[in-house]
Amino acid sequence: MEEIVARRNKRILNLFTKHGYNIRLVGDAQKPSVVLDEMVVLSCYAKNFDLHFTKDPFSAEIVKSFKLKSDVEISNLELQEAIELSTHRPVYKIRLIGTDMFLVGYNFLNNEESAGRYPVFAKHKPKVYFDREYAVKLAEGLKNEQYSIEIA
Repeated sequence: MEEIVARRNKRILNLFTKHGYNIRLVGDAQKPSVVLDEMVVLSCYAKNFDLHFTKDPFSAEIVKSFKLKSDVEISNLELQEAIELSTHRPVYKIRLIGTDMFLVGYNFLNNEESAGRYPVFAKHKPKVYFDREYAVKLAEGLKNEQYSIEIA
């Protein structure tokens, strides 16, 4: 089963990258979220080897569907149209003020006991949050720990 999911997700990546889109898959491999340009999560979902674009986030109304094949048979215009027909949600990131570094995760002073958690910042693959309130809550916690951060 994991091989099938990995193959399907690779086809999703190939579909977008072959047409020049900068995407990455985040979250559960079984039902990944597609993040475009680290700015929005696309209103689409994969079911088996089909990629369905929905009118709005969480909508059941499918506006366009594609078969995910090993050879990309979808034109750039078709993919662009699917993206434009859908309303997408913004993603929120936590940026270290005065830098181009974002929160990418956490590390621990003592890994075995998960003690002494501290944030890790980097330029690539930031943690993305789909809920602004949750991102603000995390940011406030980091500010209380004397980190100069902002929501991006």
